[in-house]
Amino acid sequence: MVHAVRRDAPCLVGFFVRTSVLTSSRGANVAAMDTIERSQEAEAFLDARQYTAPDVVSACDGWTAHDVTAHLAATAAEITRHLQPYLRSEKIPQTRSFDEREPSYRALDNATLLARLETEDETMRATIGQVLAEAPDAVITWTGRQMAVAKFLPHMRNEFAIHRWDFVGDDDTSNRLLAQPELTAHAVGVLGEILLRRGRKHDPSPEQDFHVRLRAGGNDLRVVVESGRAGLYEAPDQDDEPFVELDAAARTLFIWGRRPDHRERIRSHLDQPTLARLQALLAGY
Repeated sequence: MVHAVRRDAPCLVGFFVRTSVLTSSRGANVAAMDTIERSQEAEAFLDARQYTAPDVVSACDGWTAHDVTAHLAATAAEITRHLQPYLRSEKIPQTRSFDEREPSYRALDNATLLARLETEDETMRATIGQVLAEAPDAVITWTGRQMAVAKFLPHMRNEFAIHRWDFVGDDDTSNRLLAQPELTAHAVGVLGEILLRRGRKHDPSPEQDFHVRLRAGGNDLRVVVESGRAGLYEAPDQDDEPFVELDAAARTLFIWGRRPDHRERIRSHLDQPTLARLQALLAGY
C-alpha cells in the first residue's frame, strides 16, 4: 500500500451535546440534542483525506480513497433519510444498497465530495440528536433488521476509523482509534453475525463446529460456528480454547476482515487448518 503524507488528527474525547427546543409532529416542544459534536474518528478521517490523493488504492477491495469517502457520505445521508420520516411519523423507507446510493457521490470531484461528507455527517448528527431528544430508546428498521437509533453513533465511529485505516494503514492514530473497547463492543454486539456472513460463503468446513478465541488482553472474543450458525461473541473469561493473540487495534481490524500492515501484531496458537478457516470466516462484510 502507498501511504500519503499525513499528520495526526486532533483528539476529541466523546462528544458534546448542546440542548435547544424544537417542535415535533409527534408531540409538543421537546428538548433536542441538536449538536452532537463530530466524533474524533470523523475528525481523523477528514484530516487524513486532506493529505491523501483521491486515487490512492485502499485496503477495501475495488475502492480508492475517493470511493471510501463516497461510501461514508452516502451512509450518513442514508441514515438521515431514514430518521427524518421517523420525526414526521411517516413510514421508514427501505434501506438502499451501496450500488443505489453511492454513485452520485463517487461522481463528485474530490473537494466537493469532502465538503459533502462534512455536510452529510453534520446533518446526520443533528437528526440523530432530534430523535434521541424525543425518544432515547427509538428503534427503526435498517437493512432489514431493527436498529436502535443511538447505535448509529458508534456505528459511524467504527466506519470512520476502519475506512481511515483503509487508505492510511498502521499509524499511531489508527492504533489509538481502533483500540477503543466501545467500538469493538459495538461491532460484536450489533454485527456479531453479520461480520461472518460473507466468510461463511467460503467456509471450508461449513458443517463442522468451530470455537476460536481472539485474545487481546481483557475479555476474549470468540468466533463460533455451532449447528450451522456463525457468530462473534464477547467472553468474560479466558478459557482454554484455541486462540490467536493480537493487540486491541489489530483485533478490530481482524474482525472487520482486515489485516494490519505489520504482521507480527497477530500471533497464531492454532494448527494450520484452523487458522485457514478462521481467516476465511473473518473475510469482512
